[in-house]
Amino acid sequence: MNEVYVLKERLGKWRQYSLLNKHPILNKYIPETKLFTIKNLSKLLERYESVYLKNDRGGQGKGIFKVNKRKDGLYCFNGYTLSGEKIQKKVVNIKDFHPVLHPIKRFGGYIVQEGIKSLTPDGYPLIIRVHIQALKGKWLIGGMYGKIATGETMENGVINRNRGAQVMSIDELLTVHLKMDEKEKNKLIKSIKKTSILATEVVAPAVPRIEYGIDIGINQNGNPIIFEINTSPGVGPYSKIENGEMGKRIKAIRKMHLEDLSNM
Repeated sequence: MNEVYVLKERLGKWRQYSLLNKHPILNKYIPETKLFTIKNLSKLLERYESVYLKNDRGGQGKGIFKVNKRKDGLYCFNGYTLSGEKIQKKVVNIKDFHPVLHPIKRFGGYIVQEGIKSLTPDGYPLIIRVHIQALKGKWLIGGMYGKIATGETMENGVINRNRGAQVMSIDELLTVHLKMDEKEKNKLIKSIKKTSILATEVVAPAVPRIEYGIDIGINQNGNPIIFEINTSPGVGPYSKIENGEMGKRIKAIRKMHLEDLSNM
């Protein structure tokens, strides 16, 4: 593992998909994704009940739209613009939504992504954030927590704490909301950790960092699905769960990493 993490290059959504899709194991744990064109959007809407349009460099729940085609032929777009404005729009021609996607050229293009049903039994969209950290040449799981969409984000499935998502411990998510017993819970956590570290090993050589935040969903078969890898992950939510112990662990690992670098 490379010990120098000073590059400021971003890991766009299309690039991370391209890297993970080449891996013989990880390509089974990512949604089908294509660069945005009207043709690609139409094709994926024929294949899936819903898809997501995501700005390649968007963050904090901005530049994401859930898209589906109704039985009456109308296309429904539900999400947030790059400026954070909520949009609920229905159009007859799918091309009519194009101006909303590209108000500012410098923010880059969009991807079209298969809509994964990552839901609680009650139908609430959920996601798991995994914090990966470098220490002594290895990748460690610094922390993990769950998020469930609430309120207006129920319809668009944008699960981001900046959009009102509820943050909770991974144990609460899996035990209380997903009704898993101890054996099921431990098996899934083990799989999530293994998948997250493997994904980090794939993207780190391309965009080196000392920490990554990986957003993972759980599909209808109970398998982890990698939604996105963040190269500048926030750690604020870790101080709000489990008495802040995960937040303390993340900071302790950071400190040990810096001490190791200073001793080199």
